[in-house]
Amino acid sequence: MKRFILIVLLGLALAGLAAELVDRIVAKVGSEIILMSDVYKHMQQMRSSGVEVERFSPEAILQQLIEQKVISQKARELDIKIDQTKVRQYAERYLQQIKANYPSEEAFLNDLAAEGMTERELLAFYEGQITENAMSEKLVENYVSSQVSVSEAEMLEFYTATKDTLAVKPTTWEMGLIMQEIKPSKDTEDAALEEIRDLQRRLNLGEDFAALASQFSDCPSKERGGDLGFFGLGMMVKPFEEAAFSLNIGEISDVVRTEFGYHLIKVEEKRANDVRARHILKILNPTSEDSLAARRTMENVRALYSSGEEEFEVLARRHSSDPEVEKNGGIIGEMAATEFPDLFAQHIVPLAVGEMTPVLENEGMLYLFVKTREIPPRVFTFDEVKDNLNSYLLRQKQVQAYDAWIAKLIEDAFVEIVR
Repeated sequence: MKRFILIVLLGLALAGLAAELVDRIVAKVGSEIILMSDVYKHMQQMRSSGVEVERFSPEAILQQLIEQKVISQKARELDIKIDQTKVRQYAERYLQQIKANYPSEEAFLNDLAAEGMTERELLAFYEGQITENAMSEKLVENYVSSQVSVSEAEMLEFYTATKDTLAVKPTTWEMGLIMQEIKPSKDTEDAALEEIRDLQRRLNLGEDFAALASQFSDCPSKERGGDLGFFGLGMMVKPFEEAAFSLNIGEISDVVRTEFGYHLIKVEEKRANDVRARHILKILNPTSEDSLAARRTMENVRALYSSGEEEFEVLARRHSSDPEVEKNGGIIGEMAATEFPDLFAQHIVPLAVGEMTPVLENEGMLYLFVKTREIPPRVFTFDEVKDNLNSYLLRQKQVQAYDAWIAKLIEDAFVEIVR
């Protein structure tokens, strides 16, 4: 059966709605009715929510209300439950977002009054819409979405038939990257370790832990004598957690190394599965000398590449700290000019193929980019658009399945348009 062929032209009737609305039944959905005032009120509520109601015909509004009715009826039939507490929370949150767009509460209420609505009515509208949407999503997932899929063969057939009409992929470049983190040198680490060892010796001689933490710790907790409060398992990095939970009350740990630096830990209290501890932290930060040394290394890498003494892949495997370098040899993918990292685009765009950028720095990392190969404009390959094709074809199938499903619901519910 074609989808709902009983739509009556309501344009003239709704156009005649004014301050004095002569109400009447415009549709029957099973044992329920839809009044002309329901259509008009729904339009007002949509307008108050910021929807451009003018984009919708009265027929479309009526159809929307009919679909809501049959979905609600089906949900009740199947005993679909929606958490109304969450619905109210979402509705109130959305209402607050709408109100935030107004300069004052008074301006918001004045706008509502102009539409003949109250704040409570608008909130009820939001609750109804959220409830309807939630029920609809559950029903659609069970009876539409879960029943639809797209095969590889369907995607390939569509791609073959339409690939010549697809947008052409612009000129791209295969990009190589060597990256290196600026890390503390061994001398820097040794100096920090000696500092924490000295504090450990002072503690062993009986000095107060909290006092030393307040004076020498690099953690913001120094303002509280190093007190971290209570914490449970999984709240701290593993080496710190293991040390803290192995200590007895009043006991001080040996030096603990974590990604943040060197720690001394003292447990103050224990309760159930939590401990309260203080710590003294000496952060491991690279010095200016460490930064200069890392930059010199990267400048040397650039010189070796530019002179042709070393191949890019060899240099990448030897010097890059990218965890993927062993798999990709420093090649990070194919990029168009619009896809270059914004932070470095001005340096990458003018590069010739085979040319390397200067050493670039950001947030403790050094970078060298190179265009290893230019790829001329071409039609996208199947693999490149496969995910998009799947989404597009799946959406088409879902819309078709939804139309058939809602038409069947309407037919089963016995919908009648009252002329």
